[in-house]
Amino acid sequence: MKFFRWIAFCFLFLPLLGCVTRKYTIDSQPQGAMVYKDGKPIGVTPMDDHFTYYGKYKFKLVKDGYEPLDMEQKIPTPWYEYPPLDFISENLFPYEIHNIHRFSYQLQPLQPVLKEELINKATHLREKGKEVTPFAPVLEKKPLANSAQIGPQLPLKY
Repeated sequence: MKFFRWIAFCFLFLPLLGCVTRKYTIDSQPQGAMVYKDGKPIGVTPMDDHFTYYGKYKFKLVKDGYEPLDMEQKIPTPWYEYPPLDFISENLFPYEIHNIHRFSYQLQPLQPVLKEELINKATHLREKGKEVTPFAPVLEKKPLANSAQIGPQLPLKY
């Protein structure tokens, strides 16, 4: 009987022991930049978010008056998250493990565009666009291979 109680105890309480918290924090100088993760907005700096998988994430920071910043950030896998140690650290280890990654980025001020340079680029693109000839649309009606021919309409007999 004591053996079955011990088995029940193990199945009920051992899964409650282990826990790994995975989090990253993003800050920028200046603060207040909108953060996009894989194209989806997730918050304004300084901000933090949880993650499930280690690897590369694509972040984009956008703030008015500053150049948008695109980066691919790698979050490395710690030693205790490789099999078979990951089972022990996530399920059997009696304490909570906090895995926090901090990223800080410097945003560059937006560079003013020179008017003459912009006009030169526009003129060049306009001339290049005149050289492009569009394809003539081909409008031929071809019957479909397995289509039925429509014949004369006969009156229905009741």
